Amino acid sequence: MLVDDVALICEGIIYKTCVEMDIERIEIAVNPDHVHIFFKYPPKYSLSYIAKRIKGSTSRILRKEFPHLKEWCGEHFWAPSCFHGSVGNGWDVVEKYISEQHTHEYNREK
Repeated sequence: MLVDDVALICEGIIYKTCVEMDIERIEIAVNPDHVHIFFKYPPKYSLSYIAKRIKGSTSRILRKEFPHLKEWCGEHFWAPSCFHGSVGNGWDVVEKYISEQHTHEYNREK
């Protein structure tokens, strides 16, 4: 579902949400069925709260902008779960992994 204009808008919504929350985006990859985001966030937020905000805003806006998505996913755009991980040493490995996730037709320019 996350291809073409939907992927572009999704990435834009994530950027906007991160700016609003003072989250530093290090790398992002929007794939057809999932998103990878590598970011540095202020300690006043929990990872679950950040995920809830990002998933909520993208779901609401994407289903409004692209009504056909409602037919495919109903009221729940994202799966109820997600993976959160932290990185100590090895930032470069994670950043490289995410930057190489552009294996579909939506390939943003850097």
